[in-house]
Amino acid sequence: MSVTETAYRDAISRFLSGVTVITTSHGGEMQGITATAVASVTLQPPTLLVCLNRQSATCRTLIDSGLFAVNILQATQQELAQRFATKQPDKFAGVATMTGHSGVPLLSGALANLECRVSAQNDVGTHRIFFGEVLSVAVAEGVPLGYFRGKFSALAL
Repeated sequence: MSVTETAYRDAISRFLSGVTVITTSHGGEMQGITATAVASVTLQPPTLLVCLNRQSATCRTLIDSGLFAVNILQATQQELAQRFATKQPDKFAGVATMTGHSGVPLLSGALANLECRVSAQNDVGTHRIFFGEVLSVAVAEGVPLGYFRGKFSALAL
């Protein structure tokens, strides 16, 4: 029995996800991409995973850098989620950022910023899975942004 791409996409769209923007930089070039394929892996050492399309500029820059940040978005940051989901050339124009301890850009106002160093990576299909050892974290209070059935929305707590 074979599952079509359409059937798989329809089924997985029913999985409520948090929304993040993965950011990285290398050689003075900042890159970022909206991602919902992010998960905690282990507490010892603190490690998470992110999955990025291998064709994306962010993936290529992350491979060169070996460092990245996971910026967990608040409900008020839907515009950022939409902006970083596009292929526009300068996604960071007018966006408030800070430079993290590792040198990667962090999005200001996020619920959390987690700076990571790539500890392992593996290709699966069209994507590369990066395992990142968490080097530092910053957290704030707020309402998380969710993604369900192709739409962003605030997650009522």
